[in-house]
Amino acid sequence: MNQPARVLHEASSQRQHLRLKTPVVAAVEGKMHRLDNWSVGGIGLIDFEDEVLPETRLPVTLHFPFEGFEMKFDSVISVKHFDGDKKVLGGAFEEMSPQRLSLLRFVIDSYLTGETVDAGDVLQIVGRDNNARARGKREAGTEVSRLRSLLISLRRNFGLLILLIATLILAGYVAFNLYARTFTVAGDGAITSPQAVVLRAPGAGVIIGYSAAPGLRVQPGTLLASLQQPDGQVQNVVSDCDCIIGEYLAEVGSPLTKAAPILSMVPTSGSTRATLIVRLQDIRKVKVNDRAAVSFFNDDRVAMGVVESVNLPGLTDPTTLKQNGLKVPELAGSVTVRFDDRIAAQRIGQPVSGRVRLYRVPTFEF
Repeated sequence: MNQPARVLHEASSQRQHLRLKTPVVAAVEGKMHRLDNWSVGGIGLIDFEDEVLPETRLPVTLHFPFEGFEMKFDSVISVKHFDGDKKVLGGAFEEMSPQRLSLLRFVIDSYLTGETVDAGDVLQIVGRDNNARARGKREAGTEVSRLRSLLISLRRNFGLLILLIATLILAGYVAFNLYARTFTVAGDGAITSPQAVVLRAPGAGVIIGYSAAPGLRVQPGTLLASLQQPDGQVQNVVSDCDCIIGEYLAEVGSPLTKAAPILSMVPTSGSTRATLIVRLQDIRKVKVNDRAAVSFFNDDRVAMGVVESVNLPGLTDPTTLKQNGLKVPELAGSVTVRFDDRIAAQRIGQPVSGRVRLYRVPTFEF
């Protein structure tokens, strides 16, 4: 290291660490800042324009320039003081391991002595056990020679290492897919309720608009939809319960006969289920009480449950499925999953995907 270091000593009221003024820069949240000084205890940044409060934790990356290479040092500082007028910030390092402290002490010694540092020196400090010990003198280059031999060996076998990593990743991918195909059955569907009711048209007409969106809670007397009768008069359809709107069962502008379904509703006290559409070749593998994981499309939540019923083609009630906005394709059935924990009725109608676990622990009767 060829650049001289200016040394500052802190006052007795401050932490007793040797502070340096060296050509080191720090990256904070993507912005580069010059350092007024630094030590093993913390750093002082200048030209810091963002307002921060004391004890704020900030991730930083220090860039130490050496001959022929640059060392980056990642850490987290806790803000101790900030002067908005002078744009100066002082922060203390947090969660510094003995190894990281030894690395900083090594850098300080190198700056003070002007000793030339190469990448092997840095790797040697990182690789050895540095339990708060001072940097000792190297023995006649033996450790450096071993490290360089190791680096040369790694370079020669770099291709083999990459091949090994790729093989492990591929093996993991194949194993995961094999497990998914062999021990799980997948299906898509929606949140439904056994207590769902269908609001039907009081007479023939055309839906001209809805006033309550799916998932909305409505009280008795709340306007739900408007129906234009053949004579041109508009008839309002209102709620008769404290319910959650499920799915629209009629499109705006579509003609309806009397008693035709308009929308589905679920009482707020009603229970919820996940109804999954599963291909016939897969649904034969599913049994009641199999464990299942259900994922919601509109968030990252995964809800666990058990298979409550398996409905094969011909046994599935098309009317019930239609009330919940589900269409059963040919050669497919439905699986009903009962959740372990309560799922709010406001999720009625939300799309979900699920996986049923086919692996079952065998039981023995004596």
